[in-house]
Amino acid sequence: MTSRNGRQPFVAQAFPPPRADISNEPPRDLAEARRAKAGRPASRRLGSPKALRSVDSRTRSRLVVVALAVAVLTMAQASPPRVAVWIDTDPAIGEKERDVDDGLALVQAFRSPELDVRGVSVVFGNAPLDRGLPIARRIVRSAGPPRLRVFAGAASAADAKVETEASRALATALRASPLTILALGPATNVATTLAKHPELASRVTRIIAVAGRRPGQRFTTGTSNARGHRDFNFELDPGSFQVLLDSNTEVVLAPFEISSKIWLNGRDLDRLAASSSATARALASPARAWLALWTRLFGVDGFNPFDTLAVAYAISSNGFDCARLPARIDTLPDDVTEPGVQGVQVDRKPYLLASQELAGAVARVTYCSTAPPNFKQDLLDRLMR
Repeated sequence: MTSRNGRQPFVAQAFPPPRADISNEPPRDLAEARRAKAGRPASRRLGSPKALRSVDSRTRSRLVVVALAVAVLTMAQASPPRVAVWIDTDPAIGEKERDVDDGLALVQAFRSPELDVRGVSVVFGNAPLDRGLPIARRIVRSAGPPRLRVFAGAASAADAKVETEASRALATALRASPLTILALGPATNVATTLAKHPELASRVTRIIAVAGRRPGQRFTTGTSNARGHRDFNFELDPGSFQVLLDSNTEVVLAPFEISSKIWLNGRDLDRLAASSSATARALASPARAWLALWTRLFGVDGFNPFDTLAVAYAISSNGFDCARLPARIDTLPDDVTEPGVQGVQVDRKPYLLASQELAGAVARVTYCSTAPPNFKQDLLDRLMR
């Protein structure tokens, strides 16, 4: 049967042509077949309007189920897989006159469904290990996913290449699955894992470190900080960063250059304080104290949320302005003194440099200089979830 336009009607497809009888039973008598047909209720007779409607309804139901299954499969394929990450950090949020960015970065990561945080390790840095470890555990307990563990790592650069709970846990996690490592403090824990277990370097998807600079670049803030900051994470353990460069893993640098363009100010902290999120409200108070310190020391109305840039890159590198550059560590005259905040002046010190002009440099890094335009809004939105 065909329609006027020559196409087969849809309903006819529910009734394929009869197949040849391949049974060994004899065919029924024609008269018997007619009597059976005559005795069948009209609603069940093949070809009756009611039967057609019943079959058509079943067909539509099956098509709906198939369409839903295809839609679910399409959505699953369209959603990118979560990024498995390990966070190595030196939190000091809540400590007097110490950075709050590690605390912000942890909450940012925990509030990012794009990330699958497999573990958190703590290293010395912004706070001594015995102070940073309970801070990390409090944040994980209040804002992190269930059953996420926090591991104690190196207490100083002298612990480099000495196994700790943190380095062993990171090694175990890498054996289980490839990981992106967020190195938010000195690289001691990460370098120890690579030095003790070099076979695991291939399991590292990338290391995103908060460190590095271009040659001749100073880390200055405001007008009262002419001598500038030191490259804090790097300078606390330069040797461990050399291990990262030598490991042939992909290293991404989220340096002072990129974070110095992002400012959290009093209005932003007001939004955190007014948020319906208890975690966001808890972040506001120590962040205000940190802002007050920056205002007093540097004469600025804001602070740079350094470590949050590394987390944002792990979520998605889209919109970041980055370049693949040669990198190496050079020892040069010291360009900074901050005895009241981050140490004392030395005559010469190492620099983690990235530039096309570094002749003979073997290592390559991805050096990021500018964040996406919507970075700050995205950060605040995640913190307030």
